[in-house]
Amino acid sequence: MMRINKIKSPTWNFLKINDTCYDEKITLNGSGRAVVEKIPAGVIIGNESCEGCKGCDIADTGSVRAVKCGMGEEADAFFLKASKESLMIRAKAGRRITEPVNIRYIMENGDSNADRVEIIAEEGSELVVIMDYSSIKYSAGGFLGIQTRIHLAKGARLHLVKVNLLGTGFTCMDDIGVAAEDDAGFELTKLELGSGKCYTGVMVDLKGRKSSFKGDVGYLCLEDKLLDMNYHISHHGRKTVSDLQVKGALRDDSQKTFKGVIDLIHGGKQASGNELEDVLLLSDNVVNKTLPVILCDEDDVEGAHGATIGRLSSDMKFYMQTRGFTEHEAELTVTKAKLNSVRNLIPDDNIHGRIQYFMEEAFKE
Repeated sequence: MMRINKIKSPTWNFLKINDTCYDEKITLNGSGRAVVEKIPAGVIIGNESCEGCKGCDIADTGSVRAVKCGMGEEADAFFLKASKESLMIRAKAGRRITEPVNIRYIMENGDSNADRVEIIAEEGSELVVIMDYSSIKYSAGGFLGIQTRIHLAKGARLHLVKVNLLGTGFTCMDDIGVAAEDDAGFELTKLELGSGKCYTGVMVDLKGRKSSFKGDVGYLCLEDKLLDMNYHISHHGRKTVSDLQVKGALRDDSQKTFKGVIDLIHGGKQASGNELEDVLLLSDNVVNKTLPVILCDEDDVEGAHGATIGRLSSDMKFYMQTRGFTEHEAELTVTKAKLNSVRNLIPDDNIHGRIQYFMEEAFKE
């Protein structure tokens, strides 16, 4: 049993939202291919033993491995035991790399694997990393766990894209931890569309002065899908800025939990944090839990949070039906418009097409 996605400041226990108890047995068989499709110039890719990563700075490597992730210590222990090596991606100092690093995890029915990924962006570098998880068939099942640790040196920029297109029988654990130094910027674009069960933890530590975080997250929960998301943004540095936008749709008997914490820590003067979730409910049987939190131990800061939760209005349905849409087509159109606003931030046309195909399959009557 693992306790994951624990919130820093607990609320009422009866809400069953303070943490998540994962009590299913995980049997890993090491199958499931990780394919690095593109390695642009200026990027070094190796593994934890660092033989393929000549010139690594030991202190820098230690810094990324000390980064805390969002799912917690018990998840850390699981990933460390499950994966003896980690894939390391390093952007050289001062290099502005516009071509993305593409990593695809291609899973077949019955595959079960867990990997660790470490990303280091050296001082003044810029990098885009796209990681997508997909399975051969929409109905395929198995397990995929990915833990991603990131260290951004002074003035570095990273855009991390993660897209979940796994089959409905899969369980996915996606754990992310980020530490950003002075003037560093982290951008996260994330689409949670696949897998029957999905657990996501994200911890962003804005350590340095004027470091920043921008997050755009979209999700789709159909049938009996379970989605559990825990986002924690720590503002340690002065004049740090964060903005997290989460939007998605729930239908059928699906369940979703979102915990979003803006942590304005003592000493982080003139920090500013904002988060907003926009939820579309398409069925009466869905279970939606939304917990936006602001923790504040500093007076010279700004924090804002909120949630918009609603259904398609009768006026909207009537309008679309007068234009020839069925109720099912109206739901698909509105949901696609919501998620496409996140999809359009991904700099890869091939992934755009696969996202479109996945959503069409998901909404088949």
